[in-house]
Amino acid sequence: MPILDQLVNSIAYCPQAEDTSLAMDIFEFQQLRQRSNVERLQIASVLTKRTRQISLRGLKLRFSSLSQNNYARKVAQAWLQEDCPPDFMPSGSESMWIQNPLEIAVQLHNLLMPLQIDYYITGGASAVMYGEPRTTRGIDLVLAISLSQLDSLVMELEKAGFYIAGLDEVRSGESKILQVIQMESIARADLMIAGESTFDLIQFERKQAIEVWDGQVLFYASAEDVVLNKLKWRLQSVSEKQWRDVLGILKVQGDLLDVGYLREWASFLGVLEDLNLAMEQVKI
Repeated sequence: MPILDQLVNSIAYCPQAEDTSLAMDIFEFQQLRQRSNVERLQIASVLTKRTRQISLRGLKLRFSSLSQNNYARKVAQAWLQEDCPPDFMPSGSESMWIQNPLEIAVQLHNLLMPLQIDYYITGGASAVMYGEPRTTRGIDLVLAISLSQLDSLVMELEKAGFYIAGLDEVRSGESKILQVIQMESIARADLMIAGESTFDLIQFERKQAIEVWDGQVLFYASAEDVVLNKLKWRLQSVSEKQWRDVLGILKVQGDLLDVGYLREWASFLGVLEDLNLAMEQVKI
């Protein structure tokens, strides 16, 4: 029996969505496995850009009577939603608002490297590269940064045209996340200060250097660490999106994953049961 037919007949295999048949899901992931990490990342970037273009058309029709500033504010509110600061006002034009979503990652990389601040990209922006491409609202970066470096980072972010939220909370120790928004593009990123646990440290050792286009490298969390963090975040709030990302990575990466590492750290983090379920649903 052909492999595709065997999988279609599998009870355990779980499609990404309820309205997707087993056969179609398996076929789509066979196609995705033939793509490189960068190609899947580019697909996700195109999806996000097109989504913004469609959104702009709708917002333009709905708020055609507004001034440019008020319209820009409406766009920011629609895209940033609850993360839109009350005093945030975009400075760019529509052409800037639909730029390649990778631009903000490249800008932050080029800002962090001279400051000697190590980082890696995690969350959805990594999941779409290792697994199923989809739209993303922003990017998450984990930074190996001390509080003594914070002022230098903030100064460079402001010079580069970023709006910064959460600075006081980070300085006081109440939070470990700086939210930054590119004023011209309305692109957002969460800059998360890394912890000091063994798992926190090992993720920096395992980060992957990915050449996203000619000569431009960005650092991403490993596929295994993205899976583990998705399962860990899912403990706090059951999320279909997190689970779908996990299944997508497992389906695409398959035998390339270090299953021993996954199981060891899943056990340590208290997510082994969920990992086993996910692996059963993709038949690894």
